[in-house]
Amino acid sequence: MSTGSVLQPPKILCVDGDPTALLLYREILAEQDFAIETATTAEQGLALARRFLPDLIVSDVGLSGASGHEFCREVRRDAYLGNAMFILASGPKADPGGAVADLAGGADDYILKPIRKSELVAKLQALLRIKRLQDDLLVSNQKLTKALNHLKRYKGELEKKHLALQKEKAILQNSLQQISLMAHEREETHSRLEQLFEVQEGNFTHLTTLLAGIIESKRQYHRGHSKQVAEIAAFIAQQLGLPREEIRSIRIAALLHELGKLSVPDDLALKNPATYSQQEKELLMQHPLKGAAMLQKFSGFEKIARIIRHTHEHVDGSGVPDGLQGDQIPIGSRIIEAAGLYDNLVYRTRDGGTADAMVCIEEQIGTRLDPAVVRHLAQYAARHPRDESERIREVSLYELQPGMILACGICTTRGMKLLPANTAITTESISQITHYHQIDPIEEIVFIRE
Repeated sequence: MSTGSVLQPPKILCVDGDPTALLLYREILAEQDFAIETATTAEQGLALARRFLPDLIVSDVGLSGASGHEFCREVRRDAYLGNAMFILASGPKADPGGAVADLAGGADDYILKPIRKSELVAKLQALLRIKRLQDDLLVSNQKLTKALNHLKRYKGELEKKHLALQKEKAILQNSLQQISLMAHEREETHSRLEQLFEVQEGNFTHLTTLLAGIIESKRQYHRGHSKQVAEIAAFIAQQLGLPREEIRSIRIAALLHELGKLSVPDDLALKNPATYSQQEKELLMQHPLKGAAMLQKFSGFEKIARIIRHTHEHVDGSGVPDGLQGDQIPIGSRIIEAAGLYDNLVYRTRDGGTADAMVCIEEQIGTRLDPAVVRHLAQYAARHPRDESERIREVSLYELQPGMILACGICTTRGMKLLPANTAITTESISQITHYHQIDPIEEIVFIRE
């Protein structure tokens, strides 16, 4: 019987060699909502008790084999059964003095046969109340013992901690003095580091500006190219939601992406790009490697050098120098590749136009250029037309109407091209776009010619 539990009924074990007596026990106890087990011998009863763990045992004195007295003594010697209440039942002609001996031998009570229901139930209930009190007392004693042991340990630990605290207090006072000195030194060091960082940052900026200026001076036909590419690249990087530090690295890489061309002979550098021979073009294609090699020698330019190295890689793996593809190519390299191509097509040719440039660029989506980068490049083109006659309007996917002319093609988010630039929107194409948008989502902003 679990202390404090109202769910588990008391467990009663009845042991008697007479099957009729066991049947009587079951009839009487079943009415009292007890859990009942029975046995016919002391040996069987002891084995059953060790599995059943009864709260109370009723045993006949005159069992075959070991007697009820011996059974009671075995129960009392068992560590798991010793707390069970025990009633010995004897015949009507039993010696009255035997009852006293029963109690002295370890039994808690005795009852005479024939068994009377009222007497048995009364004795059981009384002994079970005692059992509950004993169980509660045992639990309380265990808790009290545990608490006392805990208090003893706590007292000993408290004394040790008090002594340790006194030592630590002295150490702390000394440490506080040292910390105060260290904090002062740290502030001075931090101040010096900030000054050094400002100097280094200034040197970094000056070096970038100097290198960009040298590049401009050597590029007669491309003056302003690096600055324009840096502006476009920074815009795309911001639209992609890249971290501020990465945007800064991409912008600097864009300013210096033609650094490797400083190693090109002056006669070639000053030559009109339209007149390059195939051999000269192949020579110039190696400039990212040379530029990256130059920058790797300077501390702080390692990431920028890596971006520049891969600015001629293509997303399909057909580029140089390493044949990288897709996301293997640094995002900064993919952005500068597209931004540089756009600047060349729009600002470095006499008849360059935004619309024609975007048509040419879109043709290279998925082979040379990254679809996501081109998407945001189209945003830049829409907001920065070369002249007013090429103004582009941004409209929602759901605002498309027949007759509108696409300034930039429509692609799914996975890069599948649905409609190219210069396409005239029709009712049928609007239905097609809506259908694909349900299967493979499309960017909801579309660029339309004014």
